[in-house]
Parts: sequence; C-alpha cells; structure tokens
Amino acid sequence: MNMAALFSAPWETLGFCLLLVIAPAVAEPKHSRWHLPSLMGAIVVAVLASNGALAYAGVAVGALVHAWSARASSRTGAAMLVLSAGTALGVAAAIQQDALTVAFWLSCLTVAMRAGVMPFHLGVSSLCDRAPVVQTQQLASTIALVFAHLRFVDHHANAIAAGPALVRFGAAATIVAALLTIVQKDLRGFYRGTTTLHAGMLLAGLGAASIGNFAAALLVAVTMGLALGGLGMMITSLEERVGPVSFAGPGGRVGAFPKLALAFILFGGGGVGLPGMAGFVADDLLLHTLWMESPTSTVLVILSSASLAVATLMAFSKTFLGPTTASLAPDLYPRERVVALSLVLLLLFLGFAPAVLLGPADGFLSVVPG
Repeated sequence: MNMAALFSAPWETLGFCLLLVIAPAVAEPKHSRWHLPSLMGAIVVAVLASNGALAYAGVAVGALVHAWSARASSRTGAAMLVLSAGTALGVAAAIQQDALTVAFWLSCLTVAMRAGVMPFHLGVSSLCDRAPVVQTQQLASTIALVFAHLRFVDHHANAIAAGPALVRFGAAATIVAALLTIVQKDLRGFYRGTTTLHAGMLLAGLGAASIGNFAAALLVAVTMGLALGGLGMMITSLEERVGPVSFAGPGGRVGAFPKLALAFILFGGGGVGLPGMAGFVADDLLLHTLWMESPTSTVLVILSSASLAVATLMAFSKTFLGPTTASLAPDLYPRERVVALSLVLLLLFLGFAPAVLLGPADGFLSVVPG
C-alpha cells in the first residue's frame, strides 16, 4: 500500500465525524449552530494531532462543547460529558508522563461513558431521551475518541493483556442491553436500548483490537455512529410530526410517511448487519476477532445481534405497519431526505467497498506511536 493510501485513514475518519456533526443542523435548521465551529475544530485536533496528549485534549474540549449544548435539556447527559472531559484530560496527562497503563484504562472509561456501555450508560440514555441532536453529534466525536484510543494507547503489553477482560465485559453489557431492548414499550426506549447494545459491542471491539484488529474496531465505531445517528434523526423527525410513539398505541404510519419509514428500516438494518451495508462487514470482522479472544463472548454477541434484529422489526411494525393512521403532517422534508440519503449511501458504500477504510486504517493504526 502506498503512503498516500496509508495516511488517508485519519482524513477518512475525520470526514465521517464532520458529516455526522453537521447532519442534524442540516436536517433541522431550527437547532442552534453556534457551537459547530468549535466542535469541528476539537474533532480535527482529536483525529489529526500527531501527539496523544494533544489528541485527548481535543477530545476533552469537544466533550465540554457538547455538555454546554446539552445543559438545558439533560443535566445527567451534561454531567456525563463534563466527567468524560475530565477523564480525557487524565489520559492526556498520563500520556505525557508515559503512564500508558493508566492512560489505557482511563481511555476505556471515557469510551464507555461516551458510547453508553452499561452500567456507564445513564448520561447517554438521558441524551437519547432529552437531547437527541447532542447525542447524534457526540456520536461523531466518539468516533474521533475511538480513533485516538486505537492510535495512541492500545499498543503496549498491558493493553494487549487486558483485551480478553474488555471483550468479556463488553459482551456481557451487550446481552443485558439486548434483553432490555426487546421488552421496551416505546420508540425512545428502543433507541436507548439499541444505543447501549451497540456500545457494548464497541467496547468488545476495542478489546479485540489489542491483538491487532484495529481497523475492525474503527469500522464498528463508524458504523455505530452512522446507523444510530441516522436512526435517532428519523425518530426525532417522526416525533415532531406525531408526538411520542408508544408501541401500545396505533401504528399504520407507513402510508402517511413512506420515505421516513424506509429511512427508519434502513438505518435499523444498518445497525443489525443488513447484508450490503457497513454493519454486515463490521459484525463479520468483529465476530472473527472476538472468537480469537473468547468464544463464549462471541456467542453472547451473536445472540445480542439476533435480539436486536427482532427488536428492530418489532419497533418498525408497531410504529409503521397495521391499520392505516392518517396524518396531515408532511413526509420527510427535502433537507431531511438529503441527510438520510447521504448517511444511507455511506453505509452502503462501506458495505460494498470496506477496503477503502479498512486497508488504510489497518496500516495506519498498527504503527506503534513514537
């Protein structure tokens, strides 16, 4: 692989992050955009910095910007983001002192909080409920955080030795989230559960990355951001038209909102490994790498994915299928269609041409930082 292709990995990752940051602002212009320049700048630093301490300082600044945006809607979410900024600064300080084991565990804790791994999920769950725009945007900066983790703190002997423990913890968190997701009674509960389930898979992927599967972990993070970000925006769009959606209430909305229903099921499918989409490749790579660390954990993740597929179909059918429910509200506006189409096309592109990201990421992230 030539050097240009090798060093395209940071720029590709940055592109995914920035697209996901601006997507909610494009889809819903009424949302405040004052914070976008500072947030985008923090992500640029986190992804492109050649120094680990500086990269995590960028992560911390981004978390504080998210916290300021979330403070009025979700105090729990804002508190989590401030705490994650503190742990990210702790990682930066540990890297400066060459305390890589401390940096590794603080970084894992930061990822767990920002992704929403159980039992560190309360902040993210609150954002899913009360500040979905902030949640979508902080998914973008979580991709940058994962990139920094894989690049700067996941190569030394103690990180490699901790891999199996992370895999088992992530798998256990995933199966618990799956069981909770399948019994949810409304669309918000489904979104919270789906997010925490993917977070557990991401943490397991970070554990498996310690044996050299860095690109697989990055693809899991990117897929999680694109699929959950799109799903969250579609849920928000639907609720702005019909109000909160209970599974015990009427369904049949596909006739009134056919484009929204299609986008919903595509993003849901992208999160459960629908063939042809990035999630299919990400799940395949993740399961292969997990098997090398823990066959039992692999089985738990497979069961979790199957449960999520069932929960996704249930949520779709109870929301959109059944006796027709009329609505005077319009289907997706053009700006919402542009955003949904862009994210879906990216999921499809990574599904059919994953090597565009995997090859450069594997070469770039495998280099031990100097």
